Amino acid sequence: MDIVIIGMGEVGLHLASTLSQEGHRIRAVDRHAGTLEAATEHADLQTLQGHGSALKTLREAGAQDADLVIAVTDSDEVNMLAALTAKHLGAGRTIARVEDRAYYEEEGGFARDVVGVDLLINPQILAAMELHQVIRSFGALEIKHLAQNRVEVVDLEVVDRTRHLDKQLREVPMPKGALIAAIVRDGRVLVPHGGDHIELGDHLWIIGDIDVIPRMGALFGMARDARARRVVLAGGGEIGLEVARRLEADGVETVIIEKDLERCRVLAAELKDALILHGDGTDRSLLLEEEVGDADAFLALTREDEVNIMSALLARGLGVERSIALVHRGDYLAAARDIGLDVAISPRRSAANHIVASVRAGEVRQVVRVEQGRGEILELAVPEEARILGRSLMYIDFPKGAIVGCVVRGDEVFIPGGTDFIEPGDTVVVFTLPEVRDEVIRLFRNPRRTG
Repeated sequence: MDIVIIGMGEVGLHLASTLSQEGHRIRAVDRHAGTLEAATEHADLQTLQGHGSALKTLREAGAQDADLVIAVTDSDEVNMLAALTAKHLGAGRTIARVEDRAYYEEEGGFARDVVGVDLLINPQILAAMELHQVIRSFGALEIKHLAQNRVEVVDLEVVDRTRHLDKQLREVPMPKGALIAAIVRDGRVLVPHGGDHIELGDHLWIIGDIDVIPRMGALFGMARDARARRVVLAGGGEIGLEVARRLEADGVETVIIEKDLERCRVLAAELKDALILHGDGTDRSLLLEEEVGDADAFLALTREDEVNIMSALLARGLGVERSIALVHRGDYLAAARDIGLDVAISPRRSAANHIVASVRAGEVRQVVRVEQGRGEILELAVPEEARILGRSLMYIDFPKGAIVGCVVRGDEVFIPGGTDFIEPGDTVVVFTLPEVRDEVIRLFRNPRRTG
């Protein structure tokens, strides 16, 4: 696929690196020569210096012949204009990154077919949705909902020794409807089999029915509360406001600490029940005064990564049950977790991952990256005449390094066995290592289809 990416910031660079590795031909456009030069060190691509929304630049980049044009600069207006102009020139599909909710009316973090642009992605709303999911699922370091919220994917860390740790997995009484799809141990991603066992410190990536998954945590000493009761937010920007709205809808007692007095007034007008405090989230005395240590969760959501990490660590030291930091720079994600934060989320990385999912084959509906891309969980639609049809799973040449996590069929969510068949119209959730991803996707395509 020929892809033009406009803007080589955090999102653009991540897209260029990921998509070029998957064999797509990438042309990168940015106003700054130094940014483009740095991008060539991370991805195999062609570069063009220029203004991404200018007609001349888009023509030189080949937007008129591109299968896809992705505009992900820091300017909503540039992105919208670039996407619209590229579409006018003849681009197959266009995607624009926007942060201003005025551009669309959807509740989620993305909208389709808006004023001529095929897909709009809002990193702030996507991050707020992800943060809200994490808060609602205590015990999970990461949580994703797939198959229209029928399937849950969670990353649970084994922190307590239980009687199941020394058993082979085939001997552990797993609840029906859930599966351990991957184990991350010492940075390595393992696809487990019945003879494997769980060790202290392992991260378990579990796939299953959204109503069954909470019982998996209890198996390994990781009880998950039904819901948070009191949450403190440091930072009342657009992400903080969106998270607070969702927490209010859940009936959660919400406190927001915001440095800007005028923004405090905006928050007070927008929110019904939240307590708005004018102050600094890195002020330890204020955190003590507001009894942050007794809160169920503390979220640091300012625009400054270092401030977020510091305030989350302060809250952690005061005893808060979960400390979560918003980290805009992708290279800070692992470091934030390494120094003791429970969860770190990057809006830019979330947006990039959604765009990658939309670029891939039509059967791939969603992609969840495991351990910074060392593994992936794919939500796949099963079309008529797909290669995987007609034989039971035990007779499918499924690549080593991949496993079918669960199947959604009508009202049923189940973990398939070797004698089960995949049917047209099913939604299948698969864990795969990146080196066999393309083989997995081919199984879910019509053999008459090219590519």
